[in-house]
Amino acid sequence: MAKNIKDVEEKLGKSKVEEIIEKEWKLAELPSDEELAEEKSKSPKARNNPNSRKNLIQYRKKTTEQKEKMVKNLKFVETEPDVDPASILGDFAGIADIEKLMPALDVLGSRTEQEVYYNYINLILRDFDAEELTSSDIDDVITLALNRVIEYRLLKESATSPIKLLEAAPTIERFRKFSDKIKTNLASRRVDRIDVKNRPSFSIVDLASEIDDSDKANFEKRMNDLENAQKTYVPPPRDADGYVIPAEEDVS
Repeated sequence: MAKNIKDVEEKLGKSKVEEIIEKEWKLAELPSDEELAEEKSKSPKARNNPNSRKNLIQYRKKTTEQKEKMVKNLKFVETEPDVDPASILGDFAGIADIEKLMPALDVLGSRTEQEVYYNYINLILRDFDAEELTSSDIDDVITLALNRVIEYRLLKESATSPIKLLEAAPTIERFRKFSDKIKTNLASRRVDRIDVKNRPSFSIVDLASEIDDSDKANFEKRMNDLENAQKTYVPPPRDADGYVIPAEEDVS
């Protein structure tokens, strides 16, 4: 089962949290001398007298700041059904190597993280044919997906705190650079496998050549049109001063 950990505001809402903080909290009753004497503590430093016991947090009245800190530190764990990889990976779900290299679901944590993980794997695998994948390819794809989950986790944890976001930014940047290197390795291996005889590749040189041919054809067509227009061109009549004499129908 996927575990979704929520903070108190996600679980209860901001207004409910404020209501809890503003309420008067009940304090635990201090045990009597007799009750303390009957207690058998495993720790030699246990506070077994009323004067030291009353300093414990459950016996002290809390300030508003203390209550706010205690409440906002609460975490709620909710369980959800795990994501079915086959529903996302489709044709790639049956590849044995992928199943072997998958991390334990406990690592992924929440269902949202599982969805981020499997959807990213599926996105990358669209560039490959299932039969051409090597174990190195699969290992790189899984590493990329895990990096994306870690990035998502860091961004989520720092979403409400500018300080945490600044602290997380260098780590996120390192993971992105690492992912870029992995993508380069994947692309290089894929290019190496291309059979140029049966499966010609389309390079930037081909693209530039095609654009150049297209521009050249357009230019030649324009030149031909201008030459034809010049051959059939009849200059208009002009007067002694060189001004064009308008046709009769143009004279108002």
